[in-house]
Amino acid sequence: MITIKTIGVILRTFSENNKIFIGTRKDVFNTLKKFNVNFIGIPINNTFNNILKSISLCDGIILPGGETYTQNDFLLIKYLYQNNIPTLGICLGMQLMAKCFGSQEQNLSKHYSSRKYVHYITITEDSLLFKILKKPKIKVNSRHHSYIPKTNLKVNALCHNIIEGVEAPNKKFFLGVEWHPESLNDSNSYKLFKYFINIL
Repeated sequence: MITIKTIGVILRTFSENNKIFIGTRKDVFNTLKKFNVNFIGIPINNTFNNILKSISLCDGIILPGGETYTQNDFLLIKYLYQNNIPTLGICLGMQLMAKCFGSQEQNLSKHYSSRKYVHYITITEDSLLFKILKKPKIKVNSRHHSYIPKTNLKVNALCHNIIEGVEAPNKKFFLGVEWHPESLNDSNSYKLFKYFINIL
C-alpha cells in the first residue's frame, strides 16, 4: 500500500483591489497537482499552537512567496529546522529562512520582471541544489523587490553578488530559492519539486 504524503503550504495575507485576502499564488497548488500528494493550506496569522497542529498533519512544508510576514513565520521556520521537517522556501520564504539565520533584508530596485526568464544563476557544485539539478547554471524568473546580503545558511546559488538560494546541509531538506520555480513549469522546476516530494 502506497502512503500518500501531505504537504503544508503556508498562506499569508495580501491585498488586491483594496481588499485583504489570505492565500498564495495558484501556481504553487497547480504544481503540486502534478504529483501524487495531498496538500493543505496553513494560514500563518493563526495562533502558533494551531499552526503546529496543522504542521503535525504534514510530511513537508512549502514557504511560498508573498508581500508580508509575521513573527509566526520566524517561529515556524525555527521549529521546522529544529525538528528536521523537509522545507522548501520560495522567494520571500527563502528570505525568511536566511533571515532566521543571521541575515538582514535590504531593498533591491529593478529586480522585478513579469517575463518568464530574466537572468541566469550560478549554482554551487557542492550543494544539494546542484545534486538535484545537475547543472552549474540555469535561467530563472525574478519577482522579488528585496534581497539577502548575507546568511549563515549555505549559499547554493548566486546571480552576480545576489544570493539566489540557500540550504542547510545538516538537514534532510531545508532549501530555499529566490526565484519562483512553481511559475516556470520547466524541467528544472520539476526536478526540484520531485526531489522535495520524494524525500518526504
